[in-house]
Amino acid sequence: MEKNQKSMTFWEHIDELRKCLLFSALAVLISSVCASFFSENIKSFLIDPLRPSLDVVENISLVYSDPFSPFFLYISISFFTGLFCSLPIVMFFALRFISPAINKIKISVFIITLIVSSLLFLTGILFTYKALIPISFSFLISFAGNEQMIFSINSIIHKILLICFCIGILFQMPIVAYFLSKMDLLSAKFLSKNRRYAILISFIVSAMITPPDFISQIILGIPIIILYEICIIIAKTVRGNDSA
Repeated sequence: MEKNQKSMTFWEHIDELRKCLLFSALAVLISSVCASFFSENIKSFLIDPLRPSLDVVENISLVYSDPFSPFFLYISISFFTGLFCSLPIVMFFALRFISPAINKIKISVFIITLIVSSLLFLTGILFTYKALIPISFSFLISFAGNEQMIFSINSIIHKILLICFCIGILFQMPIVAYFLSKMDLLSAKFLSKNRRYAILISFIVSAMITPPDFISQIILGIPIIILYEICIIIAKTVRGNDSA
């Protein structure tokens, strides 16, 4: 964002951070309250990726484990949906906060970055919702054979929400690479040199985020590696092959 660069004291930076966090929290709160009116629809939507497996396997039951579960489930659904929907606003305040550290970010670049960030987040969620969750769930329940399976609906939906959010954040790698390159903290040479470690870390991160099966880890690990290669291209475009 294009603006006059002026020196700010430590406490002025802290005050700007406080405002950024406050407005971001308000955006999440308002979005969560609005989402609470549609919690039942959102719950059905989140279960949809599992329905093909639930329809095929007759011995699966989704249950509430205690009387408090429905209430806390709807609270979680409202909060995460509010967090998802308010992400563009949160990103706006985050970009505005870090913009003084980067020389003259044009307003057009600022807006494009905001749009691309939101699209990357949505791409991560759609990838998780359409590919990762259905394939992973189908693969895991295949080991049960004909045994009766009872799943906590709270646990299932919490995992879906958490995985969607983590992968959506993970898909922000190109945005992070762009700004780190702009601040001369990252270079294509450094990324290329450490590619082998990045591939290893990609599958470690995949194992931490996804269910404990190698199919899910491969499905997620490949997009992470692709995103890493995109980060190299971005860093090369911004800085060339300078040392980090």
